[in-house]
Amino acid sequence: MADALKEIRCESQDTVASSGPSGGSNKQLDADMELPYSHFSAKSRIMIVVITAFTGLISPLASNMYYPSITAVRDDLNTTQSGITWTITAFVIAMAIFPLLWSNLADSIGRKPVYALSMLIFTCGSVGCALSRSLTALIAARVVQSAGSSAVQSAGAGTISDIYPREQRGTALGIYYLGPLLGPCLGPLIGGYIGQDAGWRWVFWVLAILGGVLLLLALFVLPETHRRIVSKAHSIQPVNIPPALSLKDNNPLLDIATVRYPVVALSMFLFAMLFGTYFTNATAQPLAYEGIYGLSQGMSGLCFLSSGVGCILGSTSGGRVTDLLLARHRKALEAAADSERVEIKIPAEARLGAMWVGISMFMCAVIICGWLIEYKLALAGVLVVQFFIGAGMAFTFQSLGGYLIDVFPTRSARITGVQNFWRSLWAAVIVQLFPTMHENIGWGWSYTVMFFLTLAALLLMQVAVFRGERLRQRFGPGPELR
Repeated sequence: MADALKEIRCESQDTVASSGPSGGSNKQLDADMELPYSHFSAKSRIMIVVITAFTGLISPLASNMYYPSITAVRDDLNTTQSGITWTITAFVIAMAIFPLLWSNLADSIGRKPVYALSMLIFTCGSVGCALSRSLTALIAARVVQSAGSSAVQSAGAGTISDIYPREQRGTALGIYYLGPLLGPCLGPLIGGYIGQDAGWRWVFWVLAILGGVLLLLALFVLPETHRRIVSKAHSIQPVNIPPALSLKDNNPLLDIATVRYPVVALSMFLFAMLFGTYFTNATAQPLAYEGIYGLSQGMSGLCFLSSGVGCILGSTSGGRVTDLLLARHRKALEAAADSERVEIKIPAEARLGAMWVGISMFMCAVIICGWLIEYKLALAGVLVVQFFIGAGMAFTFQSLGGYLIDVFPTRSARITGVQNFWRSLWAAVIVQLFPTMHENIGWGWSYTVMFFLTLAALLLMQVAVFRGERLRQRFGPGPELR
């Protein structure tokens, strides 16, 4: 009974209390705490995580599969390089905005209908891209494609929070983040060979087929997980069950405004600098592989396997490490308690303890990569540091993503949508700036600039690491927003 009490209170308010004498109300609480956190079996939860991760792969996959064929698209549509770049920028901007709308919808009507509707929109957008005969039509279809594919960027984290308690969530998030993080690595590999052998339009036909498969999975396999909806039909712990929201509460601008809280602002700044650097590196690598090292379009895509393997190892290990950090923190506090009625607080910042491992790896690899390419040194060295870029990025994502979900346990989808907004917005900016940076200051200094931007964000984030709990108590967010 004490263990159940500890788990539920850790979930609801980041505190753990030992059980003691119970009154009438405590007996009901005890009965509630004997219920499972989620009614889904272990196998069902794994299935849900895999489908969610696979669906989360769609957005970055659709974005990056297209890159190796940009030259062919430009020539086929008889446009300019600056014109064709807007097909990338428009996709990323839409990827920043639409998750805010999807996350609100997912918190209102549930996860399942959002997944199904978004995959239908994505499939239609992919068909539109494949049939485009002008630059304007392609840009419009890319916006539709991005609008549909971006739903799981925010709703996916909400699904994980629905079915896993706090101290198991990091491992599940590690699997889920494999989708969004592997997309920039697998996209060029798959798209490179498809575009080379079948033409650029087949890149979008393949995406349309994949979207159709995911639509069927959302309709007929994926169950509803939203805790408020599930609790009406099943007996589960009364933890992290968000209240029904009014129309006023379903305002994406209010979600964006959470950046007014210091811990959120610091986290978003680091997320943006980290992801912007990672995304820019992913889009720039084909230029280096094909322009400097003389690789074919297909072989250029194959080089992305290096960072892809890094993402897999970083994401799975990072999620597990954050869970272990919480468990160790909890045991240390329990051992220090000298009374059964002492309330033990486990701050959300406990999940940030190992963040420096991943981000240090990422930053060192970024600056080394830039100068290896600048001096046209061995391709093998570039591929090695790309592995560490992927591993460092994925590892850090677990700490930051899990931290924000712990701060907003009943608004996990919405805070993830906000996170996606800021990081995608900066990615759209830096991707547009990189060609000018590259032409004027070269590869080495361009990557050095991104290194120092990420370093500045990391140094500022230390305020949240060491003073985050005090900042939240003084400046918010308050309990009504959690």
